[in-house]
Amino acid sequence: MTTLTDLGWTKPLDAGFRALGASGLIAARIAVEHRRGYEMLCEGKGDLRTVSAFLPGRLRRELGAEGESLAVGDWVALLPAEKGLHPIAALLPRRSAFVRKTAGERAVRQIVAANLDRLFIAMAVSEDFNPRRLERYLTACANADVAPTLLLTKADLADDLDARLAAVRAVAPDLPCLPLSLVTGVGLDALRASIHPGETLALVGSSGVGKSSLANALFGTERQSVGAVSDHGKGRHTTTRRELMLLPGGGVLIDTPGMREFHLWEAEVSEGFPDIEDLGVDCRFRDCQHHQEPECAVQAAVRAGSLDPARLAAFHKLQDEQDQAARTRREKGSR
Repeated sequence: MTTLTDLGWTKPLDAGFRALGASGLIAARIAVEHRRGYEMLCEGKGDLRTVSAFLPGRLRRELGAEGESLAVGDWVALLPAEKGLHPIAALLPRRSAFVRKTAGERAVRQIVAANLDRLFIAMAVSEDFNPRRLERYLTACANADVAPTLLLTKADLADDLDARLAAVRAVAPDLPCLPLSLVTGVGLDALRASIHPGETLALVGSSGVGKSSLANALFGTERQSVGAVSDHGKGRHTTTRRELMLLPGGGVLIDTPGMREFHLWEAEVSEGFPDIEDLGVDCRFRDCQHHQEPECAVQAAVRAGSLDPARLAAFHKLQDEQDQAARTRREKGSR
């Protein structure tokens, strides 16, 4: 028998929902978002059940006015069903939201997944490996207060795994990093053992890194469709929607479509570069931007060889992106 606790329901959520529950509302978690509605998981008679729900226009406008929207992983309060559909009455408080900026000229805030405990970042050891992209993910995790774990997939294809691990340590020395191979089974038992009952995890990464195959390995069944693999070990992107699913050994996994790009949304960049932030404490000026200012401790670390200049360049690039995005928002707001 599974309950809301298995879905990640917590004591603070239960205490906050008490009055809503007494008025006849139903606690549910968004499992799938469709164009015209949602699939929800809620308690039934002795077990969890799946119900369909929709977002009434009034609540949609209220959330939009606050710059909010619903996402997979959100907890909501449902009204009793009308013709088989439950109207969503309220969005319950989130403890975290992993967000990004969508690509394109009309970039908007997109919630990848809500109410996460940990984020599994899948990155293949082959041509997908990219420390600069990893920095973006880690910055978003730090801003969302979500613990990251790096999964180095397709480890059986790596001729230089130690070099990959060294590159990861140069970016984040304390980041949990687990090499995985679905061919040899390396790392799978350790990954399963790290997942705890009631914990909510999201799986993110580029297209073709093996996320669907990894999800199937965790479920022990073909839950997610898997595309063919090229001669270079790169799979084809098959996941087309975000979906929250209960893992057989406990815990909840939110699988997500592959991301060709990952742009930050209103992030504090320094949160993802703690080494640069720590060095900056010793700069002469408190507002030092670590460019050409005199007595800059960060630039001194680069000259001394203790800080990779590529990492500082990545920091500046992300900071410039955030500054430009902030200027664009201000300009739009003044019109």
